[in-house]
Amino acid sequence: CHQCLRGDEALYRCEECVGTCLYCAACTVEAHAHMPLHWIKRWNGKAFERVSLRNLGLRVQLLHAAGDVCQNRHEDQDANFIVLHTNGIHCVHVDFCSCEQRGGRKPDGSKLDRPTQLLDMRLFPATVHVPHTAATFAVLDDFHVKTNLGNICATKYYQSLIQATDGAGVQHLPDRRTQWQVMVRAWRCLMTLKHRGALHDVRSVDELPDGELAARCPACPHLVVARLATWLTDDGHRPSDPSARLFLCCDACFRLSNRANKATDETDPSVLAGLAYGVRERDYQAFAKHVFTTERDKDQEPSTCSNFDAMGLANQKGGKHLRSTGITGIFCQRHEFWQANGHARLHKGEKYFTTDYLLVSVMRHFMWLQLLVIAYDIACQWSKNLKDRLCRILRGFVIAPRAATFVAQVLPKTVFVVPKFHLAAHKDSCQSSFNLTFTPGVGLTDGEASERAWSGINPVAASMKEMGPGSARDTMEDRCGFWNWRKHCGIARADEKPTGRLLASRLTQAIADGEEQCDVFTEFSQSVKDVSAGDLAKWIEKIERWEKTHEGENPYEARRYDVCGGDRNCESVRKRPEARGREVHTRGVAPSTQEDTDCHYLSRLRMWRVRRRAHKTSDRERSSGRVTEQDIRAVQRDNELWRRNTRYRSEVQATAPDLFGAIPPCDQVIEEGEDRRPEDELQYFPSDLPPDTRRTIRPFLVEIEADIRHAAMAKDLDDLKGHLRLRSCLNRFKRDNVSGQHANTRARAAQNTVQVLIDDAGNRYLRSREAYMALVGDGEWTRRFRELRPEDKAGLNERGVLEAEENSLMAAREFTASQRGVASGETRHKVSWIWRTGASGKDGLTDDLRLEWFKARSRARRHHEEVVLLLEEMDRILAFCDWEASRWQERGSARSVDDPDLREGLSAGAFKMAATYNAQKTAFAEQCKASRVLAASFLHRYSHEGYATQDLGGCDL
Repeated sequence: CHQCLRGDEALYRCEECVGTCLYCAACTVEAHAHMPLHWIKRWNGKAFERVSLRNLGLRVQLLHAAGDVCQNRHEDQDANFIVLHTNGIHCVHVDFCSCEQRGGRKPDGSKLDRPTQLLDMRLFPATVHVPHTAATFAVLDDFHVKTNLGNICATKYYQSLIQATDGAGVQHLPDRRTQWQVMVRAWRCLMTLKHRGALHDVRSVDELPDGELAARCPACPHLVVARLATWLTDDGHRPSDPSARLFLCCDACFRLSNRANKATDETDPSVLAGLAYGVRERDYQAFAKHVFTTERDKDQEPSTCSNFDAMGLANQKGGKHLRSTGITGIFCQRHEFWQANGHARLHKGEKYFTTDYLLVSVMRHFMWLQLLVIAYDIACQWSKNLKDRLCRILRGFVIAPRAATFVAQVLPKTVFVVPKFHLAAHKDSCQSSFNLTFTPGVGLTDGEASERAWSGINPVAASMKEMGPGSARDTMEDRCGFWNWRKHCGIARADEKPTGRLLASRLTQAIADGEEQCDVFTEFSQSVKDVSAGDLAKWIEKIERWEKTHEGENPYEARRYDVCGGDRNCESVRKRPEARGREVHTRGVAPSTQEDTDCHYLSRLRMWRVRRRAHKTSDRERSSGRVTEQDIRAVQRDNELWRRNTRYRSEVQATAPDLFGAIPPCDQVIEEGEDRRPEDELQYFPSDLPPDTRRTIRPFLVEIEADIRHAAMAKDLDDLKGHLRLRSCLNRFKRDNVSGQHANTRARAAQNTVQVLIDDAGNRYLRSREAYMALVGDGEWTRRFRELRPEDKAGLNERGVLEAEENSLMAAREFTASQRGVASGETRHKVSWIWRTGASGKDGLTDDLRLEWFKARSRARRHHEEVVLLLEEMDRILAFCDWEASRWQERGSARSVDDPDLREGLSAGAFKMAATYNAQKTAFAEQCKASRVLAASFLHRYSHEGYATQDLGGCDL
């Protein structure tokens, strides 16, 4: 033995101590008096085998120094006490103290209880009544970190302890899984109370206000912090300052469902209900029950936009065998923090009332702040009747007064937007009205914080589904708290990684991109001014008026054309016979008959365009040799077209005999044949007739088709440009993200589909132009509607293959270059005439360029706002850390206790947290120095309107 030098007994060594020396049993036990949970191996003559220190005679004496023995240890002992540690499950001989010398007895003479003695040994008991099982603080801390970062559930972690103890499965280990789960849940709740200062509070846990234990976002506006930062005015807010806004986003996650089991709220209550991130369950359930029993919210309002999953699932997910079908949450939109009282479970789909309840619950902490931006993937539908729903909340509910305050103070100044990723699924009107890029004061916020926040919760969805109601809610509270603390540390971390310099890296990137956007917008505006200063002034007036009132035409909406087009719509064409009544009667045709002819003519021409569009699809289905179902659909479509053609001939004969008479006799009757296709049948519109024959029919028929053909050309060009933009996006995505034969084949199929749409739009334009040329002849209109050649079907900067927003930036650059005669870099290739010709037929200020100018202005202003927002958030973080540090210093002496050890522990814990916040403040201030200097230079060179304040290549804006 290396300790006592008796070599014949040196058979033992420790697996976890440093070194490989062998010791005797007595020396091994003596050396591990402070380390009773180490594993020992004994040499049996052939190999090492594991033995426990308990079998070697080690007894753990509580409340005594190592080696001391309590004089009354025989009165209270447990020879088979189970301890869970990071290296496995141990059976330990524990002696509890019951003597007066070491504090084993209270002043009244009674023995100190077992749980207290175990806690003094840093062992967490499984119960407060005569515990026989405990877990070390180390294993609970280890699990707490790994379950939040590694998404390991309690059962899996317990199985890892079994594996570490007996990997071969030859030992009989006691089952302590239930006790382990109880200890884990209690530890989570205690850590939340400890880290959020509840243990230092003079109030009891039941007296704490809702949301008191939630970790707040340090960069968002808070009332106390705002006063410290001195950025509020006397009335409590600065409406003119965009950085004073609060950004929230709402979303629901159906993965976080909870199965209905035997557990109930009575048998499995939540410890932290309403104190942190969830709502008070009893109040919420009462409100939900009231809503479900009323008629007003049983059926969701019908959607006037796209059919979203959120709205469809609201009525379709019945939640059979589920206690809840998911969770709805509210988050900080810019920094992805869970909000206090910001999540609740769903009962049946994503109902509006759940989001309404959460919004009012969250805003109770921000009622003083009257500027709010809310992002929601169905904001266009949810926001419509929000005020009415909140006003209908009965006074008996807890949220009723909060809802009234919210409606009166906050709702009038609330802006609703749709997250950028979800925006593409909405209709065009929503894409312009609820677009974050077009919303003043939001900076570069994308609104997708909820999706990133769900990523931290979704990995535990499977285990949460099987939990009881209280366990699921407490697990959710712990995950939200850990997520928020990690986000807080990520903002204030001192390392050089991007995750540790969140705001500083954002600011540096916003400055770099903002310089480019503001320079482009300044040059673009100067070029527009050179062409038409009056138009530029009108554009500025229009966009500023819309941003203030949101009334009138939305300047960000691209002009859309009906098949009848603009002012040449169906209604105006129907009214023409009344306006030309005298001319109509002179030709012997009654106005009613004339109107019937007009309406029938319009519908027929529309049907003809749709039929021609399906021509190539029909060819593909016939020639591909597919299964019978495709062939049947093709035959059915052909039969329907034959019937329509026959019916059209009969209707033309009844309503327009002069046009019917111009049709050759051989074509007046439709005859089917194997070598004839219904879509190839000549319709004999006026444009199909020879010029001499066309003069014999009534002029108004020619005028009707000319009006429709003119509008159709505009619509076809608009469709063509839209498909070209889509092709650019697909090409960019394929270039950056697609690799491998299978993925490339699928991407190529998508590109081919878009190319078919491009060719179809181009062919429709050519057919409409050919018909219009036959009807009216050559003229001024050819300057707008030119001949479309294959090389003209190119997107803006098609060579660069940019995304939609980058295409918009290229449009501004290319117009500027065309005005200055510049041809270098990305503007070297010639822009197709379809992007430069407007309604006037002149090259220059077209509707497309007007829209691109609006977008360029929006991008420049959003980047400038982002810089201002980030600087304000940096100030808030410094003020927040100051506030938290001072608050923890006050907590150190806030609670008066008689026990000196407890008093010292409370003071030490408060001092540690105060020092942590002070260190974070110092590190954050240091890492932001360089970016703040760049921001000051940027704000000096560019105005809040997005213009460069210094000379940029001759610009005088």
